[in-house]
Amino acid sequence: MEFGEFSKANYSISLDTKSQLFSARSNDNPKFEATGVTIQDALSELSKLDAKIRL
Repeated sequence: MEFGEFSKANYSISLDTKSQLFSARSNDNPKFEATGVTIQDALSELSKLDAKIRL
């Protein structure tokens, strides 16, 4: 696995393998976190919390 900055996105994505839900968190404001069944669902919910998140 490679770690590094591969994009300029202002969010992070993770997968909870127990619940099988994706989490999206704002890098600018980590208190903004949203979950969804798909990455797109999680990002859509996050964009409702943080106006800086653009899809």
